[in-house]
Amino acid sequence: MRSAVTILTGLLLSAFAAAQDAKEEAKKKEDEAKAKIAEFKKELKTAKTDADRAKTLEMLGDVKHPKVLEELKGFLKGTTEVAIAAAEQIGKYSKDKDAAETLMATAAARRDKDAVVKCIRYAGDVGVRTIVPKLIGFFKHKENDVAREAVDSCAKLRAGSSIDPLLGLWRELDGIKDEKDQGGLNGGVGGLGGGITGTNPIEDGNKKRKSDLTPAVESALGKITGENFKTLKEANDWWRKFKGSWTEPPE
Repeated sequence: MRSAVTILTGLLLSAFAAAQDAKEEAKKKEDEAKAKIAEFKKELKTAKTDADRAKTLEMLGDVKHPKVLEELKGFLKGTTEVAIAAAEQIGKYSKDKDAAETLMATAAARRDKDAVVKCIRYAGDVGVRTIVPKLIGFFKHKENDVAREAVDSCAKLRAGSSIDPLLGLWRELDGIKDEKDQGGLNGGVGGLGGGITGTNPIEDGNKKRKSDLTPAVESALGKITGENFKTLKEANDWWRKFKGSWTEPPE
């Protein structure tokens, strides 16, 4: 009995010591984060331009902590240059769901293309698959650069839930005809050869979307599945055959 009590006491003491060590380590990291934020704010006061402020934000990338993350979030509402700098540092919070979701929310809220693209890119870098539905929503974005970045981030995350939407996007793109429409004004005004050649902005925009996005979709499906699809039919046939048995790569 005495031996059992001794063993139990030892286990309790060990558990208590481990808890104390963890508490002290957490306090140490919090103090380090507070010190870094204080140092950052002092340096920020000397920043005169957006470029200066963006450069200063790099300081916060040295320490990963919830308090630092909260500090960075405040700069996502700044100018394009500042927001991108903050997003880049937030993108370093590997496997942090809050960081990834924050970047996706910022991408949805902002209207400046460059910032939206970078937020989506850095959200993908975080490596959390919970953002995949939001990334898929950006496939339809009017800006090709934004849609392509969403596809690229899906490729990084390699989630099985993105395969069907990617195939759907490929089908949409594949349905866009490459040949010029010979109707309308393409033959020249009044049918006179050498006249003013007509253009179709919608058709041209669709063709540009196809050329911009198709390579990204093909690459994404390859990275997710480990296969090398040459055509949409090949990809569809493979997915129909292996969808039930295919195993999603580890996150």
